[in-house]
Amino acid sequence: MPIPPDGALNFRRPLPGLYRSGNLSFLSGEGRGELLALKLGRILDLRTRAERKIDAPPFLGQAEYLNLSLLPHRVRELNEAHLAGINALNSIALLDHGANNIVNILGAILDAPPGPVLIHCHAGKDRTGLIAALCLELAGRSRDGIAADYVATGPELVDFYGRGRLHRTLEQQKRDAPFMPTISDDILRPLAHLDSTWGGVGPYLAAYGFSEAEAAALGDRLIKG
Repeated sequence: MPIPPDGALNFRRPLPGLYRSGNLSFLSGEGRGELLALKLGRILDLRTRAERKIDAPPFLGQAEYLNLSLLPHRVRELNEAHLAGINALNSIALLDHGANNIVNILGAILDAPPGPVLIHCHAGKDRTGLIAALCLELAGRSRDGIAADYVATGPELVDFYGRGRLHRTLEQQKRDAPFMPTISDDILRPLAHLDSTWGGVGPYLAAYGFSEAEAAALGDRLIKG
C-alpha cells in the first residue's frame, strides 16, 4: 500500500490506475506536495458545490482538479433512502436516480490525462466507495475483493468520527449513527441490485450511454495504471 500523503484521510490505491481518499482539505502543506508528486492524471472531487464552500478544495484551479458531484440535486427518492438510515439503500437510490452523474464520473476517469486518477468525497466512504466498486468491477476484481476494499474504510474513520462527535449535538449524533458502520453488505447489495435489475454493471452503464467498449477501456486503464 502507498504511504498516505501527510494529513490524508482514508487514503489508498485499490487499483494501479485508481487512488481513493477522503476530503483533501485535511492535507498539510507537505501532504499537498506529496500528493502532486504521485503524478496524478486527475483529481476527481465527488462532493457538491455546497460542501466545497465548507471545506475548500486545495487544488481548485489546477489542471488536475475536476469537481463532478455524484449526488443529483433534489431527488425525492434519495431523500427517502437517506431517512431509512441504511447505507446500502442510499447507494441503490444513487444507482437508480444518479446514473447520468455516475456515467459522467466514469467518463472523466476514462478520459483523464495519463497517470492514476484520485477520487474523493468527504469521508471517502460511500460516494467514493460506490464509484470505486464500479471501477473494481470493470477491472475484473471479485466481489469479495470489492467488499474488502469497502470494509477497509472502517478503521480509517474511527478517529475522524470521534473528532466529529465533539461538534455534534446528541440528536445529530443519533441521526449520524446508522451511517457510520462500514459493512460488506452495504456495497454488495447495490451491485446485486444491478445484477438483478440490469444483468450487471456493464449493461447498466451501457443503458446510460457508457458503452461496452468504453467500459472495457476503463477497466484496462485502471489495471495498467
